[in-house]
Amino acid sequence: MVMNMTKEERVLRYLELAIEHLPYSASRYMKELDITDADIEALRRERESALSMKATEKRDLVVKQVIKPLLKQYGFSTGGTDWRRQTEDAYIIIHMMNSQFNSIYTGVGFRFHISAVKKEAVKDKLSNQWIYNQDRELKQFDFLPYCGMLSPYYAGDMYRIDGYKNYLPSDTPVEDICRQIKEDFGEYILPELSRVSSCEDFMELREQKLKRNEEKEIYVLRYFHVAQMEAPALTEDAAKVKWAERRKDWNLSKEDILSHIDLMDACRESSDFPAFDTKALVIKALED
Repeated sequence: MVMNMTKEERVLRYLELAIEHLPYSASRYMKELDITDADIEALRRERESALSMKATEKRDLVVKQVIKPLLKQYGFSTGGTDWRRQTEDAYIIIHMMNSQFNSIYTGVGFRFHISAVKKEAVKDKLSNQWIYNQDRELKQFDFLPYCGMLSPYYAGDMYRIDGYKNYLPSDTPVEDICRQIKEDFGEYILPELSRVSSCEDFMELREQKLKRNEEKEIYVLRYFHVAQMEAPALTEDAAKVKWAERRKDWNLSKEDILSHIDLMDACRESSDFPAFDTKALVIKALED
């Protein structure tokens, strides 16, 4: 059968086996499939050269075509990657921060710091005020359903575009990214911020949003995301012990997990290994 497969097909088959056998090595299949590490690297370089756009270019296009027009529509003025809307006695501030770890492997991560400050309390330049506001801010996912954890671009408190998935570079259509972030800002974030007219309004909104972090569904989704991240490196026995401790810490029952188990599919899609069946491992880890 190997003789009827192209080298690319053999490499792809090996990567499938590598994911199936995690956390153990699948290197024994390399001889059977007649491939080398150099063949795997050659396919990665080929896929990288065929990418439709760099992830940084996609991010910049999202900012230019989606973020800036929407913020302007809602009365925000722009200064680089900082936006602010002036009220009678305050500024509503949005600052975009890029991850310092952006690369072809990790993808491009970025988030939005959202805060408010009274005019007389502004420190330094207004474009730097977000630095002083970090203990009283919100981020973009605080506004979204399920705190953004069902987003295909969710990565902790950041959006993530592309990067390696299933050991190969991914290439999400930029139109899909623009559509999702336009929905996030246009339907959830900016309409709520438009009703904020003072620091007091913002702090009330912040208190309301942060309360959601204590909801059962949010803890369950957080559990799923962490499990999806950890699973490829854990044996079944190690996962059972580690996740049992986490369920105890987060006060999650087996029923809490099983009644929401279908939400794992979205968590898997935004992970580094969408092909890894963490759902089966999570269910098995619940067995006595």
